Amino acid sequence: MVAGGHPATARAGAELLRVGGNAADAAVGMVAAAACAEACLTGLGGGGFALVREPGGHAEILDFFVTAPGLGRTPEDLASRAHIEPYVVPFRSTTQTFYVGPASCAVPGIPLGLTTLHARHGRLSLERVLAPAVRLARAGALVVPQQDYLHDILEGILTREEGMRRIFTPDGYLVRSGEVLRSPDLAVALERLGAEGAEPFTHGVYAQRMAEYLDRHGGLITLEDLAAYEVIIREPVVASYRGHEILTNPLPSSGGTLIAFSLGLLDRADLAALDEVGRAVAVISALEATDEVRVSDFDAQRGMPGFAAAFLSPANLDRHAADPRGAGGPVRGGAAAKERSLLGGEPGNTTHVCAIDADGMSVSLTTSCGAGSGVIVDGTGIYLNNMMGEEDLNPGGFFTLPPGERLTSMMAPTIAWGRKATGEERLVALGSAGSARLRSAIVQVLVNVLDGQMEAAAAVDVPRAHVDAGTVHLEAGTPADVETTLRLSGRTVQAWSARDLYFGGVQMVSREGREAASRFDGAGDPRRGGAALLV
Repeated sequence: MVAGGHPATARAGAELLRVGGNAADAAVGMVAAAACAEACLTGLGGGGFALVREPGGHAEILDFFVTAPGLGRTPEDLASRAHIEPYVVPFRSTTQTFYVGPASCAVPGIPLGLTTLHARHGRLSLERVLAPAVRLARAGALVVPQQDYLHDILEGILTREEGMRRIFTPDGYLVRSGEVLRSPDLAVALERLGAEGAEPFTHGVYAQRMAEYLDRHGGLITLEDLAAYEVIIREPVVASYRGHEILTNPLPSSGGTLIAFSLGLLDRADLAALDEVGRAVAVISALEATDEVRVSDFDAQRGMPGFAAAFLSPANLDRHAADPRGAGGPVRGGAAAKERSLLGGEPGNTTHVCAIDADGMSVSLTTSCGAGSGVIVDGTGIYLNNMMGEEDLNPGGFFTLPPGERLTSMMAPTIAWGRKATGEERLVALGSAGSARLRSAIVQVLVNVLDGQMEAAAAVDVPRAHVDAGTVHLEAGTPADVETTLRLSGRTVQAWSARDLYFGGVQMVSREGREAASRFDGAGDPRRGGAALLV
């Protein structure tokens, strides 16, 4: 079973499973396909994380997120180039300023990340794994209706320079749903990646083109940055929820540890004894407690030795679960919380793929280009990220990280394994787009599956809530009794009038039972045009 953020993304993964590939092959092929089908969300100029769980239970995280650029540059040169361009994103009900341009580009990790994932876990040749993406980039991917909104609010970024306009406005206007988005230069780059691996992108011709192009246009990335980049293999965060082992992304990224904290609070609540309103309020209370502790403690202390173990310890979780604020009372955000509300609200230029194969290998993989820099390297099709211009990834301020340091992230590919009440084994791989909102989306979908025993499509489709600085955002379709109860408790509630990609983009696959008796399920998030396919 595979799931991706676009039908063409999912089809690439399904093709690879049909010809004998495994879950790692499918995940690599889907990310490569998404570079064309979801071109304003991800690509070879971004970064990400892959969580792999082998059939025997061993698991690892491949961290190929972006790093701060500037190795080999003098402090004076760095300072002279530290200029990013503001771009106001017109959301449906508000606006927000993002920062783009050549200096916003952090050192990308996806080429080396994909080849490392394939080398460690894949089965087919890399050339075969990338073949569906090469064909897609050359022939074009159909734009789905959900992409129209993204293209509209990012129009100024997607049309910033001629290389961008050739892809996103080939006929003088933004490609719309039902039309085709092509990138022949990207097809060539993917062919090169399949034939030679990541070397052309870290030391060879593509690295040289990127470094030279950005140097001419005021960027910070150097050949030294690209050559020094490494994929880091990490041990996942391991948590427990309803008798299931939860694996997710560890520090220095923030999202996985915060998800584990929310689930730890909920694991101490008897959701089965509550009615629909009570369950919703309990979940929102856990999200509130997590949001508050992120502001008060987590962000300031997460770099300290031993912090994660203490933060997720039973004693700490018991203490916060017993706090009235974690049991249904309103969270009153102070100044720090109000400041936090300005952060983490990007349109969610992130996407997720996941796969489970017949042998029981599962892969959950999230990638992103941020809001996008508006920069494409001439002749390469490589769309570069704007992570140096994302406020929530630079909590100490823009351009304060030393060159080579990895940026933080909310991305949290997640896998759950355990047994249902019937005794059947259950394996679930999921993840989400949506910046800070991806945490609440993943928690709620897991609760729907592990507590509510919902099938994948239903679990992903349920209206969601998100807590931001003391305000509870409720997606359209939330039961009226839930909204009324929250307002009567003194909370500030923002009720949305439509389903919206603000609330994340969850892709999910699952497997229940054993071997020949296994049942597979999956879902792509309808908020973002996602799709799942059974092979």
